[in-house]
Parts: sequence; C-alpha cells; structure tokens
Amino acid sequence: MGCDGSRSRVREILCGLAGKNSHNDQLDVRFLGCSAELPSKVALQIRQLDPLFLQGHHSNGSFFFFGVQETPSINERGNFRCQVNVSWQYRKGFLGRDRPVEIPDSQEARFALVQDIASHWASPFQDVVRSVPLDTPLQEIKLEDWLICDSGAWENLHGRATLIGDAAHAMTMYRGEAVNHGITDVHDLIECYSHILSDMERMQDSQAACDAFEKKMVGRTKTAIIASRQACLDAHYSKNIEEKSPLVSKRAILT
Repeated sequence: MGCDGSRSRVREILCGLAGKNSHNDQLDVRFLGCSAELPSKVALQIRQLDPLFLQGHHSNGSFFFFGVQETPSINERGNFRCQVNVSWQYRKGFLGRDRPVEIPDSQEARFALVQDIASHWASPFQDVVRSVPLDTPLQEIKLEDWLICDSGAWENLHGRATLIGDAAHAMTMYRGEAVNHGITDVHDLIECYSHILSDMERMQDSQAACDAFEKKMVGRTKTAIIASRQACLDAHYSKNIEEKSPLVSKRAILT
C-alpha cells in the first residue's frame, strides 16, 4: 500500500471502512493447530500415505490436517517438524456434550480436548496427536472470511492506496487458495499500473488503474471465498463430502 498522505489518516480510512464493509462472522467450526516435532516413526507412518500433506474427516464431526515442514535431513534432532491441525463442529452434541465445544483458555485443557477428539480416530492419525509434545503451543485460529461483493468497498485515495491479499479477501484455508490469490493480486496490480509507472505526468491515471485492479480482484476472489467457506463446513460433515464439494473439487483461479 502506498500513499503520499499521512499514515495515520490511511489507517483511519481503511480500517474504518473495513469494519463497515466486511462480512466476517465466525463460522460454526473451531480450530486448534501447531507446529510440532514428531518422532520419525510416527511421521513416517503418515508419509506412507502421502509424502507431504494430507487431510482427513471423522464421522464424529472432526477434521485433521497434517503437513511436513522439516525432515531429519535439516533437523539437528533427527525428527520431523510437522503442521498438525484439528478442527471440529461447533454444535450441541459434539463429543456427546450438552453445549458446543469452545476453545479452552489453558494449554492443558486444549491438549486434553484434542486428545479426546483424536481418541475416536484410527492409527496413525490418533498417534500423531498423541505424539505432539506437551510444551508445544496449540494456537487457535478463528475461522472467518471477508466476502466483498463489489469493487469500491474501501477508499483507495484516488488510486494511491489499495488492499491486496488477506487484507482484501480473507478466506478459510480448507481449499488452500489464499496464497495463490495473493500472488495473482501482485501480478494483476503490476499489470494495471504498468502503463503509468514510467510517466509521472500520467499519475492522474492512477485512479482508473486502481479501479481496474480492484474490479478484477473482487471478481476473481468472490467465488474463491464462497468455495473456501463451503469447503470448511463440508470438511466436518460426512454427508457433504462428495465429488462436487469445494473441499475435494479441482482448484482453479478464474480470470
């Protein structure tokens, strides 16, 4: 974001408008995740299924994601460092409880909860959760998104400031699309501004260039936000996981 005015004024304008234009209610899913060192024996069991990452659903309404971040070849302790995520339906009756299961405040209670959830899983998925060291912080991620329906959702200061990436189109991670759209944002932004960057006398055209970029970005990401939201919900309901579900369907950026 660039601006020739005061930074505080930019923050005031953009942050204020974000509050008015965002659709960011938290979804009825709760999420805990961590980056943890796992014994090679446990990690290798998962890697026999996929060498890099995998995801899985359980009929009790929970979901598991596993991804390899470091291998023993670059880890001095000879272990795998892995991303381990657990999420679940936020509803009455989950795990047989009378109330929806919220994220506990303490790390001890968080570990007890994910262990309880994973106790219903088969090996090796259950083994992964059991092998996470107790001193590993379990982080909560609030599953929210920001659906922008039209371009012009924020003030772009006559083309001198705009939003890109998660700031412009936050989406859940259940399709893995966000980083792809962030990269595409940069490409499209450069493309829209390229004809004026070399000619300072044409900077008055920055408004048109910025408007063109925002229109293109919003049109491209609207579908992705909706699909990612549905993928998040489908991931926790067995009956929704079928060929046409955004959770498992083909990923593609529409331009």
